[in-house]
Amino acid sequence: MKKFIIIATAALCLGACAYTKPSSNNNADTERYLNAWITVHKQAQWKETPSGLGVWIMEEEEGKGAPLSEFTDSMYLSIVFTQSKLDGTISATTSEAVSKQLGKYDETYYYGPIIYYAKGTYSGIEDAIKGMKKGGRRKVLIPSWLMTYSRFDTREEYLAQKPEDLGSTAIYDLTLVDYFEYLNRWSVDTVSRYLVKAYPEKYGSNTYKAAADSAGTFGFYYYQREAPSSTEELKDTTVYINYTGRLLNGLVFDTTIRDTAIFYGLPRNKTYAPVAVNYTESWDEITMGSDKNSLIAGFKLTLSKMGLHEKGTGIFISSLGYGYKGSGSTIPAYAPLRFDIELVDKP
Repeated sequence: MKKFIIIATAALCLGACAYTKPSSNNNADTERYLNAWITVHKQAQWKETPSGLGVWIMEEEEGKGAPLSEFTDSMYLSIVFTQSKLDGTISATTSEAVSKQLGKYDETYYYGPIIYYAKGTYSGIEDAIKGMKKGGRRKVLIPSWLMTYSRFDTREEYLAQKPEDLGSTAIYDLTLVDYFEYLNRWSVDTVSRYLVKAYPEKYGSNTYKAAADSAGTFGFYYYQREAPSSTEELKDTTVYINYTGRLLNGLVFDTTIRDTAIFYGLPRNKTYAPVAVNYTESWDEITMGSDKNSLIAGFKLTLSKMGLHEKGTGIFISSLGYGYKGSGSTIPAYAPLRFDIELVDKP
């Protein structure tokens, strides 16, 4: 699982285990230790998942709708999670509430659901989520032999893996926010819902119509906030811009405007000023500043729609942004983005 906020604080103490953790690098020893740990800590409501691979459901809150029974090749998951060790130390979370409880909250970080390709998660996560409904929650114990991206049919095959290729045993508190087929369709639906809410004067209230208005490029939408001072097409020239980039939930991750940076808690120890943009014959060759390969496609597409002194907003799906990787602690995987841009006079 790719993206999460790292937390290094002890919490959710589950009590001390009476057994010594195995020091040998051996799955059989790990299994014996874990069985002993479960014997000591097991509560009445605990139950193993039907697969028998080693995942234990410790707590469960049922969601709504049909249960997720199988992971398909085109399925994606939207999850909020907190990961901890057996001693209760929290090692990762995407929950704003948990981060605040631990005193580790950072207003510049993204908190909330993370999108994962279903078959790209750990085998233990897949086993833990099967049978859940949307909105449901499970707290699960996942053994180290299932902290792998490989898929096998039997527990014995999982235990036969090399321990050095596996993650550590962990407890996950998982909420299945949503699951869906086909990422691009979900992305466009997400953006279209945002468009009718943010710009009803242009897109109305019909999300299907909003989704169809893609400014000539699938998944890209342009909204003109102020007309240009000239109709001259920008080619083979350098202009200056101010911009602000944000997620659709409003979280600002980058800007050239100092007041905006201060308001959203971005670093103060950097220079905030208009930056040079180099227009070429083709939109996909537009560059900014000294880094010739720094611009994502959606940002360049937004610039290609603009003229001198124009103010505009580009909104686009993740395939035109940072895709499955995301960027840093602020832009999660598969996140649609919004950029507000203004072409200004030379500073």
